[in-house]
Amino acid sequence: MIMSKVYKGILHMVLLKMVTTRSSPSDERRQYSNSSGLRRVLSFREVFFASLGGQSPFLSITTYGTATILYAGLLAPLAALIGTLIVLVNGLVVYKLSQRITKTGGYYTYANHLISHRVGIVTGFVYLFYSILYGSAYAIGAAGITWFLFHINFTYTLTVLLVVQAVLAILGIKPSARYAVLAGSLELGILVAIGAILLYLSHFNLNLINGQGVSLTQLGYAALFAAAIPTGYGTITPLSGETRMASKTIPRAIVAVILAGGLLAAFDLLAFNSAGLALFGSISSFEEFIRSMVSLSSFNSPVLYLLHRYLGIFIDVPVLLALINDGVLGVLAYNLASSRVLYAMSIDGWLPKPLSYINVNTNNPTLAALVSSVGIILVSVSASSLLSPLMAFLVLGALSTMAGLIVHVVSDVSLLRISARRVKRYLGQIILASSALALAAYSITSTVVSINPVFMELFLGWLIIGFIYAEAQSIIRE
Repeated sequence: MIMSKVYKGILHMVLLKMVTTRSSPSDERRQYSNSSGLRRVLSFREVFFASLGGQSPFLSITTYGTATILYAGLLAPLAALIGTLIVLVNGLVVYKLSQRITKTGGYYTYANHLISHRVGIVTGFVYLFYSILYGSAYAIGAAGITWFLFHINFTYTLTVLLVVQAVLAILGIKPSARYAVLAGSLELGILVAIGAILLYLSHFNLNLINGQGVSLTQLGYAALFAAAIPTGYGTITPLSGETRMASKTIPRAIVAVILAGGLLAAFDLLAFNSAGLALFGSISSFEEFIRSMVSLSSFNSPVLYLLHRYLGIFIDVPVLLALINDGVLGVLAYNLASSRVLYAMSIDGWLPKPLSYINVNTNNPTLAALVSSVGIILVSVSASSLLSPLMAFLVLGALSTMAGLIVHVVSDVSLLRISARRVKRYLGQIILASSALALAAYSITSTVVSINPVFMELFLGWLIIGFIYAEAQSIIRE
């Protein structure tokens, strides 16, 4: 309890520093663009599928979807829609910021231009922590489920996933984007087909949508789990400097990927509920089955059990393809994002200059991509060596979630700062940013209370390193 209060106090100081640090007024109204460096080559479709890969749809639905059904029962599809709205609130904050700032770097660039360079540096450090750990968690999760379902060696699978995504990241944004479009389209087709087939085989009817016995508290918990599914839009913004018509394309892609992921999750959860109810006869029996499976083994999923019961071995190939796709594309999305933050911080002079060197043949900051790839590989290998695959997945997921919440707080504060001077004109933006800030504060409080103190200290240690580095750079510049 005492340690929890200490963590909250440190986080309060961090957020207070973000709010009170000033930048020049001219920064607040300027439309920033990338006048040199990386070429703008990405279309809306490529950005959309690259971000969708950051969701790892199949992996997210089989994990977070299970928890959503467990809490909300037959109202799981509704919980998924509520969760999507929660994500959309934060997404709209980034939507507004991405209309103003079209440089490479995403959240780091927002903070650097709209708050101060100190907060920008810290935000860059936190985003790197978030993206590298999140990508590593996806790699371990995909390899772990593949091992559990198909008994394919975990180490071999993890190695293949990490090497393939690293090669794509180093080859450049266009090969990565082409792969994202192809693999993302295939996975979308698989998930839609699975949902439609399950609904057909289980004789779906509208009586399935029944909220009997589900309290508002349970629905709220389910919505929080469901909100973890349509994420991934945070990997879009660092690519702004490589996107054509970025001030229009990036905002559209943010909204589109959130809605697509959320609606797909609601549809598939409806199908899984229908299949479970038809198989077990009642929602109570279905929920008891879910609880028993969740407690049995690592990476066990009732969703996968239902797929096998209804579709047999015919589902193995689509599931394996979806897992491999999530493992490669999910990690690749965060790898590209972190490499662009490294590049942007190098361009601004906060990191070594070689990180901003561009390979003109591939239009790629090759060294930044290499450093990011090595970081993900080291974290993945170290975590899976020190911990079991499931524990490594959970620890990396919790730490990256904490870092992601701090990054979202920075974006909320950025929008508040540029809107506060003209309250009447930007009242809607102020309400939006305040709502997102309240949601983030609640999520941070919940996470601080529940996360293991050892892992919390690891995150706070990285945060402190970021602050020390920012102050040192400021002293050197002055």
